[in-house]
Amino acid sequence: MDDKRMHEKTKTVAGIAAGLQGMTYDDKRLAELAAEVEILNDAVRKAAAQRLSFDDDPAAFASILAKEART
Repeated sequence: MDDKRMHEKTKTVAGIAAGLQGMTYDDKRLAELAAEVEILNDAVRKAAAQRLSFDDDPAAFASILAKEART
């Protein structure tokens, strides 16, 4: 990933951490968190794409996440 994209993702993570959680992190940890979030997000998107269609009930997504969390 290029530096500009990582910087944008790091800024996004910093905004979420500060705005939603009231937490601040140093730049190194923000970059680590951005990478972790990207991995998790990709995994969730791939899992959902394999099991859900556009017309599925929105609650089906939460159900799949809950089921996968138990396995």
